[in-house]
Amino acid sequence: MKSRFQKSLLLASAGTLAASTASAQIIVDNFESDSSANFTLVDDTTPDGTQDFQFDYIAAGIPLAPRSAAGDTKGIKMTSNDNGSTPDATTLFHVTPVNELVYTMTVDVYSSFPTATGSPGTTEHAHVGVGGDGATFNKVFTPISGSGAFIAFTGDGGNVSDFRWFRDAANTPAGDPFNTTLPNDHPSYLGNGSNNTGAFFQSIFPSPPSSIAGVPGNIWTTVTIVVDNGTGTISFYFDGNLTFQGAFDGVLTGAVSLGHGDSYGSVSLPENFVVYDNLEVSAPSTSIGTNYCAGVANSSGMIGTMGASGSDVASINNVTLSASQLPVNQFGIFVVSRNQGFVSMPPGSNGNLCLGGVIGRYQGPGQILSSGATGEISLTINLPTIPLGGGTAAAMAGDQFNFQAWHRDNVGAGSNFTDGLQIDFQ
Repeated sequence: MKSRFQKSLLLASAGTLAASTASAQIIVDNFESDSSANFTLVDDTTPDGTQDFQFDYIAAGIPLAPRSAAGDTKGIKMTSNDNGSTPDATTLFHVTPVNELVYTMTVDVYSSFPTATGSPGTTEHAHVGVGGDGATFNKVFTPISGSGAFIAFTGDGGNVSDFRWFRDAANTPAGDPFNTTLPNDHPSYLGNGSNNTGAFFQSIFPSPPSSIAGVPGNIWTTVTIVVDNGTGTISFYFDGNLTFQGAFDGVLTGAVSLGHGDSYGSVSLPENFVVYDNLEVSAPSTSIGTNYCAGVANSSGMIGTMGASGSDVASINNVTLSASQLPVNQFGIFVVSRNQGFVSMPPGSNGNLCLGGVIGRYQGPGQILSSGATGEISLTINLPTIPLGGGTAAAMAGDQFNFQAWHRDNVGAGSNFTDGLQIDFQ
C-alpha cells in the first residue's frame, strides 16, 4: 500500500465548498444540443424508462437551471418504472474517461414528483456518480448495484434514506466493515444522517421553495462531487454545502455518470422524473516533474523547455509531456530514459543530451509532432508502455523516468534538445 494513499477520514471544518483555483475542463455539456452519442446507457435488464436528451424543461414549466445561461432551455430527462410495476434503474455513463489525481464533477439536478392530493406516484432516486466502470448500473436499493462511488437522493422525502451514498467493495479501506450502500450512521455522513427530517437537510432545503422540506423537491439543486485520489477522500456537496465526506481505497477514476432509479413497485406518474443540466468535470491545472540539465539556445534565440502536467501517481496514468520555446514549424519527438546523463553536442545536434543508459523514442504513429506557429509540442503518454530500447517498460510507484524533446533546427548540425525533465512516480 502506497503511503500517498492514506485513507483516514478527513472531516472538514468548513461547511461550504470553496472557490476553486485555475482548472482544466475535461467534460462540459449544457445539453442544448443532442449529446447522446457521448453517453453509454446501462439498465438493470428490465428497462422501463426513458432518456430524453433534448427535453425542453422551460416549455414544461420548469425554471432555468441555476448555472444555465439566459436562453438555455434543454436538459436530460430520465424516468423509471413507467409501466411494469417493478423496481427499475438506468445509468448514463459519459464516454470520456476521467483519470485525474484530483477532480470535481458538478451537475444541476431537478427532481420532479406529483403534489396533487391522492396522487403520490412513487419515490425515486437520482444518482450522480464518479469512478464508474461504464457497465454496471447504479442503484442504492433492491438490488444494490454500482461501481466506483455515487450519491442517490429523492425529491419527495418518501424514504427513510432520502440521501445515501455507495462505495464499491473494491474501494473499501481496510478496517471499515461497510461497503456498497453505506449505513446512515457511517462516519462519512458527518452526523447528518440520511432522512429529510434531519436538521441539516431541513436547513438547506426549506419549504418553500421545495415542495417538501429537507429534499430538493420540484426545485433545482447543484450537486458537486470532489475526488482526491491522493488522499483517498471523496466529498459530496449540495448547493455548496458539504453533506457527506468519506475515505476510499485505490483510485476513483473512470466514468462519471447520471442515473435514475425506482426501488418500489408503484408505477410512476408523468410527474415522476429527474432532469440533469450543465454537467462539468474539471481538474486543477497541475505541473509535475523537475527540470534539470541546462539546454542550448536554438534558432529561435531561446532554450527549449520541457514540462509535464497531470499526475505523478503511476496508477492514475495521466501524464502529458510538453516542450516550448522551440523553433516554429519544425518536427520533434520526445525521448525517455530511466537514467540521467550529459553529452554535449552529440552527433547531429547543437544541444545537450541529458539522458543516459537505454534511451527510448516516442516516434510511433501520431508521435512525430510539429511545433507549428507557436513553437510548442505536446504528447499524452501511456505509462504502462513507455518505449525503452526495442521494448517497453511500465512506470510503477518508486520509478524515476527522465524526458527530453529532440527537435529539428535550421542552423548548425540541424537539431537541438530541450532541457531535461525528471518525474518521480508515486
